[in-house]
Amino acid sequence: MFVCSGNICRSPLAEVYARSLGKQAASCGLNCGDGFPADPRAMAHASQFGLSLEDHRTVNVKDFEFRSSDLIVVMEPAHLTSFQEKVGGNYRLVLAGSFCRRPSPYIHDPYNCCIEFFTHCENKVLEAVRGICG
Repeated sequence: MFVCSGNICRSPLAEVYARSLGKQAASCGLNCGDGFPADPRAMAHASQFGLSLEDHRTVNVKDFEFRSSDLIVVMEPAHLTSFQEKVGGNYRLVLAGSFCRRPSPYIHDPYNCCIEFFTHCENKVLEAVRGICG
């Protein structure tokens, strides 16, 4: 279960990539409405790897039905606290960046960034998913 802020850049990319690797995956956002498409730059980035975000629609964490067996993968340390405040429960929570070759607590939100930083952040998402699924 991949969680980010808006469920339009990082978590949807992680979801479709994990699925392409044969894993069950879903995504949602901590601070989003329901039913919005992925960011166009995220769609373009995903397509470079043969992945599609065309059918993605945002889901808010409050509207997602979590299972006790879910591994919750968040993108930033603040997401750990925010998830607990909004969802509660006794879930296994991990930071996506801790699964990168050079572990880092953050995979920054690329939403309002230049394309170079956007690409850097989305590539970190892919690297983290490889680490999680590998």
